Amino acid sequence: MMDDDALDRALASLPLEEPSPTLHARILTATIYRPRPMVAMWEVWLIATLAAVAVWLSWAVVSAPSASTRLADLVTDVVNAGGLNSVQTLLWLGTGISAAWWLSVFTTAPRRRIQP
Repeated sequence: MMDDDALDRALASLPLEEPSPTLHARILTATIYRPRPMVAMWEVWLIATLAAVAVWLSWAVVSAPSASTRLADLVTDVVNAGGLNSVQTLLWLGTGISAAWWLSVFTTAPRRRIQP
């Protein structure tokens, strides 16, 4: 059985080749300087869950008798209750959305680009 000193000597006597000169840079690139993913994992789960719910609701609407008629009636009732069935309301809503969009275009600061 070997003690620690004998094991250290055996490891030190192994013929090792020199690491490549770019090893340090490659390790940093793969760990610290790795680009951030485009979407976070919770966003992927959220999108997948919403897609699954949408597919399930679509299947429920298609497979249930007269479900599409009930859904259309529900949407019509919501539009009528919200007052979105008049032309003036839709014009003011469009004007407000347009104003908000144009204000956000002209008042937001440009993003800074970080040079790698």
